[in-house]
Amino acid sequence: MSTADDGPKPTAEASSGRTIQNLAPEIIDNIIHQVPEPGDLKSIRLVSKDLDAHARRKLFREVFLKPIDATISRWNSTADQPALSQVPRLAVIHTRENVEDEQDRSEYPRPGEAFRAALAALSKFPKVDSLELTFTPECHGPESFLDVPEDHWQRLEILEWVFQAIKDRMDVPGTSKIRSLTLRNLQNFPYDGFPDSELFSSVMQQLEELHVGLIQEYNEHGPDGDYDEDELLTFPPHFCSKWLQPIAPNLKALSVYSKVDNWGCFPGYFDPSAIVFPKLETLSLGYYTIAHDDDLDWLLNNCKSLTTLVMHNCMIARCMLFDDSNIESWKVSTRDWQVVRRSDEYAHAEYMYNGRWSAFFDKIATALPNLREFRFDYITTWDRETKNVYDVNNRQLGAAKAYAARYVAFNDGILPNRWPEAEVDGTIDDWYNCITDEAVGLPNFHMEALEEDQKSLDRLLELCRARREAAGLGHSSAN
Repeated sequence: MSTADDGPKPTAEASSGRTIQNLAPEIIDNIIHQVPEPGDLKSIRLVSKDLDAHARRKLFREVFLKPIDATISRWNSTADQPALSQVPRLAVIHTRENVEDEQDRSEYPRPGEAFRAALAALSKFPKVDSLELTFTPECHGPESFLDVPEDHWQRLEILEWVFQAIKDRMDVPGTSKIRSLTLRNLQNFPYDGFPDSELFSSVMQQLEELHVGLIQEYNEHGPDGDYDEDELLTFPPHFCSKWLQPIAPNLKALSVYSKVDNWGCFPGYFDPSAIVFPKLETLSLGYYTIAHDDDLDWLLNNCKSLTTLVMHNCMIARCMLFDDSNIESWKVSTRDWQVVRRSDEYAHAEYMYNGRWSAFFDKIATALPNLREFRFDYITTWDRETKNVYDVNNRQLGAAKAYAARYVAFNDGILPNRWPEAEVDGTIDDWYNCITDEAVGLPNFHMEALEEDQKSLDRLLELCRARREAAGLGHSSAN
């Protein structure tokens, strides 16, 4: 005779035949996407064949390679299993065992023939259409004697290996093209020959997305010479002419970030004004710095198809103190600047640029008719070894706010940081004026411009919101 304690009764869902397996596939995928731990995904795979397929897609969406035996073995094993090798869409490649480790990376294995052979197996992942390559964050040029894990020539060698693996898979029937390429900690070094090669061209021409995180040489024990490195002057025009211009007609998404260094205005000038991006929908910039009224004209005039613009840690240089020799050797344009004071004795001049974000926000609103998403946010750290929250991998994060550090100063006579950033209240205290021989603070550019900047930003965000509504799109997390 049966009793109430004989066992659990079937649930209403089971009695009616409603189980998770009966849900629409996209709903199941969304549920599986919320599972945080790989171990839990492995358990879900054991429940049923249906759930196994959904869990496998997330668990093996990325295939990972770095130069250690265990990871190389796992990569090769996955490549040799047809059921698994069909799943990955993203290949993630690191050039060291732990590229973010602050310890001595020279102790880690360097990429060798086993690593190179594993790269050749990229063609066994037919659905991979995105690739991310990460180098270590320390670098030096050919004239430097810094001890870093990867010399500039070793970085080029790995770039060539990876590009060759991408090119080789083009000849394999049934494989997807690599449409998205992310390069993290790419050294700002203009390699001769490589960007002009057929190998480089064949890989770059198939891209629809390019996301680049740049680094530059930094000598912790003597940073006074870092701004004398030739690549600071030669890389910006090289990047524009060799990397961006040939692929601009195809690009739908572009990201250019620097780890912690302001870039764009000087020492080298980033000038893509001759490059038109007819299909570009998303542009993300990190630490891009404006110092002239027309510094954003390339974006406003040549990126008319933009729907999303992300500006992380972007700034306007308001006060600049230069040695006359740097103005000359860097060919810095002083247009739109006013001379505040100068000293012939010290051969220095202090300049002021009166640019305001309010004016640039208004230009963005007027010049980009398709813009529906705008992010303008700031998170940074003084520690060069600490991972910046905003980089090419986190370009979709952030809000839109008039952060205090949106205005910055430049002083080529102070170390270790020539770009003293504002504190949370807008003050810039780390400033020594060699002309007046005083350690003084600067005006609070943040507070001076806050009211107008906020009004202009609000107008831009409201315009973006209205455009999203008109297009039947949802709410933006930035607004």
